[in-house]
Amino acid sequence: MTPRTPVPHSLRQLSAAQAGALSLAQCRMVGFSDDMVRRVLSQGFWVRAGRGLVVTNTNELTPETVRWLAILAAGEGAALGLETAASVAGWGQPIGEVQLVVPHGARHVQPGPWTVLRTRTPFTTVGDPPRTTPERTALDIIRRDPDRAVGTLTDVVNARRTTPDRLLRELDRFQTFPRRDFVRGLLGDVGEGALSVLEMMWLRDVERAHGLPPGERQTRSRAGLRDIRYGSVLVELDGQLGHTGRGAFRDMDRDNLHVLVGELTLRFGFGDVDRRPCAAAAMLAVALRGQGWALDPISCRRGCIESESLLDRVA
Repeated sequence: MTPRTPVPHSLRQLSAAQAGALSLAQCRMVGFSDDMVRRVLSQGFWVRAGRGLVVTNTNELTPETVRWLAILAAGEGAALGLETAASVAGWGQPIGEVQLVVPHGARHVQPGPWTVLRTRTPFTTVGDPPRTTPERTALDIIRRDPDRAVGTLTDVVNARRTTPDRLLRELDRFQTFPRRDFVRGLLGDVGEGALSVLEMMWLRDVERAHGLPPGERQTRSRAGLRDIRYGSVLVELDGQLGHTGRGAFRDMDRDNLHVLVGELTLRFGFGDVDRRPCAAAAMLAVALRGQGWALDPISCRRGCIESESLLDRVA
């Protein structure tokens, strides 16, 4: 059915581009008056969606429509941000509400299924509806919850949405930033090839904490990708994802192929690295000694009692 009040073609096009969301201001810009809007609403073709907002696709209020309504409610300069921007960009998990980022002096945003982060630090946007860049998105998430720094940085870099260098440049735009030096250090670790929370923990709590030589990260062999390589000793770090079912058999095949070409594989899980990093360091040290390396792991701040016991048993 067609509304008895004709809707301009340009307004129908704009509505389609915005998933059915329109503001009264946009209608007025093309000569569609408030009285005309009321007539179309009364005919049941459009529905109100808040003060100054309407929806033209009355059958379903999609997540994309809600995101556009949030942008229109916030006005010029607003962007999708935080987890919303991350999920739209394909590297984060969607959440129930829409999260917006707006300049500090922006107008009041009417209530709705969205939350607003006001910021004094200028930001640029990408996409339609506009969203913060991957660099700004990641850093805004970390600003709000510094405990999520490791996972957020590895997620966005793993998804190939940005690089550590671009994140560092974005970090420099903030006059103040919680735990700035810590975040800089994490970005340095990611730049060295630590591309997961588990790999970051290994680098800091096993390798560096015990004075072990730096490994080569994310190297390839004919058998596949190797997490960390210390000469002919390989370390594989197994999170749950990808290491069960068929993934476990692929891991065994890869380990066996590496043995056939003279490479020894040590495999550690999250519990090993999180709760027993000293023992993991000792095992790696023993393996490296067996390959001709002359080294002794240093004692970390935990005391390395378990490490010393293990070294005594295999000495």
